[in-house]
Amino acid sequence: MLYFIVLSSFVLYLATSSTAVPLSFNQSSPSYDIVCPGDTLAFTCITNGGAVVWRINNGDIRIILASEKNKTDQINSFILAITDTNANDTTTSTATSESLPSELNGTVIDCSGDGHNYSTLTVHIAGVPVSVINIKILPINNNTVLMNWYYEKNDEVHCIQYYNITIISDDNINGHMISNESSTTIHSLIIGTNYSFIIIPIDTIGREGPSSSLIQYIWNVPAQVVNISWDQISTDSITIWWNNNKDVTLHYPPVHYIVSVHNITINTTDNNVTINGLYPNNEYTVYIKPVNAIGEGPLINITVNITKLRHINDNMNVSISSTLAITSLAVYTSLSG
Repeated sequence: MLYFIVLSSFVLYLATSSTAVPLSFNQSSPSYDIVCPGDTLAFTCITNGGAVVWRINNGDIRIILASEKNKTDQINSFILAITDTNANDTTTSTATSESLPSELNGTVIDCSGDGHNYSTLTVHIAGVPVSVINIKILPINNNTVLMNWYYEKNDEVHCIQYYNITIISDDNINGHMISNESSTTIHSLIIGTNYSFIIIPIDTIGREGPSSSLIQYIWNVPAQVVNISWDQISTDSITIWWNNNKDVTLHYPPVHYIVSVHNITINTTDNNVTINGLYPNNEYTVYIKPVNAIGEGPLINITVNITKLRHINDNMNVSISSTLAITSLAVYTSLSG
């Protein structure tokens, strides 16, 4: 009986209204498009007239009259209310769902002023968390690292409440950390220990994402370089190469190298360096020392002998001149005969 009275009032309103199409319809809260499970989700609809019609999934319909400003109704999990009316004969109504359940993802909600012409919006709710990617470990000093990462779905990262970081040292779980950001600082690392880190994202309703790949990190000074070779590239210059002595499947603190010979010292992050300013007919000892944030690795040296090189252009000129002289002599002899 009550629904009949409301519907009769709405029909009367339609008969006396000149236009009742929605003036605006939007998601008024939260500000991001993809909402999180447990959020308070609100839609606001403004019509030019004395009523607002709400519809869910092209099915259930509720009519809110401007004259019933202090009254609320409900459709699905949304509470419907009139929030404003003014002298311009516009009516503002909201549909609000508190503690939004994830099951409402994909729900279609419509707003109308006349029950015929609807504006439509769709509820987009973040899914189960995914894994983190691009994990980077940056040493700060000999016992501290900064670790940062990215959440794989950037448009849903606001729905991650925190990250659970598991710290493993020498194959034993050493502790857990909680970070509200996509980075954390880990202190009290012990030199000579092999560490592993696992990161798991947790969303606003406590759902866990998959574990990140196991990041194995060797917390130690760098190993001595190996496979050293060198080549004299000019009368006073050499280029020297070497390799890192490390397991490519593991992670290590970044290394730079200090290369020194005679009174020359060069810092480099490359695995090769060119040394200039040497003197011919001299023997030099070149020292290579790897260094990282933890400390200095073992020093190694190699002996090089610098010789005085003849210019290749001079050799070519001599060869060409000799060839021309022989050729000229042969031609002269032939003509004379």
